Amino acid sequence: MANSIELPESFVKGLIVNVHVSQNGKVGTKQLKVCSVKARSVLFIEVDKENRKNIFRKVNRKDIIEFRPTAICEIKVRDGVLPEKWESDWDAIGQPSQMSVNNRIQPQFSNHSKGWSSNAPQYNYGGGAHFRT
Repeated sequence: MANSIELPESFVKGLIVNVHVSQNGKVGTKQLKVCSVKARSVLFIEVDKENRKNIFRKVNRKDIIEFRPTAICEIKVRDGVLPEKWESDWDAIGQPSQMSVNNRIQPQFSNHSKGWSSNAPQYNYGGGAHFRT
């Protein structure tokens, strides 16, 4: 880890960070949220509210060349290195697979909420006019 910037202990999950990247002389900045900090990489999450998507981006710690602890922390990534889009099996949650669409099981509901069924015996416990004395 001699080649990477030492990140402080305050660089934790949930922290909002301005990530500066550059390629071919062009500089771009995105505001990302720290998702996890590991020994070799930092995983960020980009929340795209317009398209209702969460995009995970991973940066190798050796590619972080500068850290500035300002009000919104800033890190600068090595020239020509862009945070890679990172996807996991969890990204598919909430999106039905083709198999689940084809084999959709219809839910079974009880007759409880429908009231008494027609073939069930009917009892009238109120009044008492139908009893012979």
